Amino acid sequence: MSRGKFIVIEGLDGCGKSTQLRLIKEGLEQYGKRVYLTAEPTSYETGKYIRRILSESLIKDMYLQAALFLADRLEHITHPEFGIEKYLNDGYMVVCDRYYYSSFAYQGTASDIDWVMRTNLECERVLKPDLCIFLDVNPDTCKSRIDEVRDKPELYEKDVEKMHQIRNNFLRVFDRLGDSHNIYIIDANAGVEEVYAKVFEKIKMIIQKG
Repeated sequence: MSRGKFIVIEGLDGCGKSTQLRLIKEGLEQYGKRVYLTAEPTSYETGKYIRRILSESLIKDMYLQAALFLADRLEHITHPEFGIEKYLNDGYMVVCDRYYYSSFAYQGTASDIDWVMRTNLECERVLKPDLCIFLDVNPDTCKSRIDEVRDKPELYEKDVEKMHQIRNNFLRVFDRLGDSHNIYIIDANAGVEEVYAKVFEKIKMIIQKG
């Protein structure tokens, strides 16, 4: 059995990730692939704590946040039953909603971004994705969508200027990583089906490489 592929979908809150993740799963299954859809933060204890920090807007040091995300990520990768590594070895296409690129962009806003990148990229247990797709949507549009569906915005959803800063961080990180990572920035301001067609075209490229 051949090893599966590890795909990461990134973007600001409100960019349409949830819809695209559902379509990607359906598309891959129609392609005859087994799919494991997952997300960060996880449902493990570390992930639950992080989600509480985000949902309740708890004031926590950014280095602490970055370290918590890394701990949660390592659990996510190495868990013996439900870890990313296990599913990849079992031949699944693993599609993850957020990964270390989000740590770089979000926690990098108020900590040493070089430290956040180094602790993730230099850790031998942390897997490098086969593909990262960034759904690029205007932060003002994202904020409007969030305000329509949430009575209480989460920690990073309150301030549109902060969302612009995070988007810029993502783009700077992608530029720094350059050709060492397989990253595609997709203009996701268009309709759902048009965006999905562009996304799945990139996914098919890594499937066809084998």
